[in-house]
Amino acid sequence: MPEPGSRGNQSIGLGWVSRILGGIRKRGSIFFAVWMPGRLKAPGPWLLSRVSGVTAFVALALDVIIGLAVSTRLANRVLGKGVGVELHRWLSPLALALVLGHALLLLGDGYIHFDALAVIVPFASPYRPVAVGIGVLAAYLALVVHGSFALRKRIGAATWRRLHYLSFVALVGAAAHALLAGSDNTALRAFYAVPLVIVAALTVYRLAASVAADRGGCRPVPTTDARLTRED
Repeated sequence: MPEPGSRGNQSIGLGWVSRILGGIRKRGSIFFAVWMPGRLKAPGPWLLSRVSGVTAFVALALDVIIGLAVSTRLANRVLGKGVGVELHRWLSPLALALVLGHALLLLGDGYIHFDALAVIVPFASPYRPVAVGIGVLAAYLALVVHGSFALRKRIGAATWRRLHYLSFVALVGAAAHALLAGSDNTALRAFYAVPLVIVAALTVYRLAASVAADRGGCRPVPTTDARLTRED
């Protein structure tokens, strides 16, 4: 059963998701129109796949950033109690859906001729196999982290928390994939670096807070908010 007030928090969270996605779509359209005028003549599936890939990276980065903000309780101060949790819950499946769209659109590209094997099996791509393989592995890691929510009671809280560290590897892998596989990485390099810097800063903050709590003799129990792990 949902907790009292969870419906309200969910509505607020959905509102934030809508605003974020609306901003991504609007700014993404402007970016590709300004920075990629020559590539707008590229095959439709290829261009759409690039757009969905960039958006998937943004969703994944926001998911990791908000997850860290929730675990350090910064989300409650900035977004309000419960909003960060709902955003974290929605961004995870959203990122996976965008990754799936990214892969499916590549199957329709008539230039490189991706097949199902190329987008499912790491390093089997005819186009930049290492770069694409890293992206495939990053997608699988993100899927493992998302799937761990449903298995939390079976695998235990400690294992569940350890699996969450894979989200950092998935984000770095997704950035490496974008920079190495993309044909426009010069223009996007700073764009991909920004969320990585934010994640690094939040990680340092979390570690520093943990060390400070240890020295004070009142270390808090690691948490990502109980609502993240409740049964729906």
